[in-house]
This record gives sequence, C-alpha cells and structure tokens, in this order.
Amino acid sequence: MEKMNVSDQPSPVVMKATSKLSSRGQVVIPVEIRKTLGLNEGDDLTFIVNQDGEIKVEVTKKYRLSQLIGILKTNQPFRPIEEIRDEVYRTIGAKELKDGEEN
Repeated sequence: MEKMNVSDQPSPVVMKATSKLSSRGQVVIPVEIRKTLGLNEGDDLTFIVNQDGEIKVEVTKKYRLSQLIGILKTNQPFRPIEEIRDEVYRTIGAKELKDGEEN
C-alpha cells in the first residue's frame, strides 16, 4: 500500500471544493479532488486534525495483486508454478514421514 500525504504538498491552496456532511456523518469527496488524488473505492483515508482545527488527509492506496506484478526486480528467472508445488509437496511429505518416525 502506498501512502500519499496531502500535507506533503505545498501549503498554498491548489484546489478548493465544497461538500456537505450527511445525517449519517458521511462526506462525498468531490470528483475533481478524487481525480487529482487518484482516489478509488476501497482506498483508506486518515483524517488528522491539528491544534488550529485544520484537517489533513492521508490516503492509503489499495492495489489489486495484478497491478503489482513486475514491481519487484529480480535477477533470477521465475520458476513454473508446477515446479514450486512439487517442491512444497516433497517438503511437506518428507516432514510428515519424519514426524511419523518420531512417534
């Protein structure tokens, strides 16, 4: 998850939008703010209120696993999933046999 802290942006107002608080305490973030911050459904927002009553928002982006493929670089080639499964089964099988011998 990537944190994007709005407070890291320069202090002068870059954008201003208005919204209303619903009877259930919900606020709709205006579309232009959502687009600017790249907000999507499911993203977590943390509200921080300072001593002056100013509110700052931290955004924690959530990504699908498919969006993260290739993000980590490696010098080793990827092993086929069948090879990895076979290794796991061999390891678990060996452990089970060893555990059975100890009884």
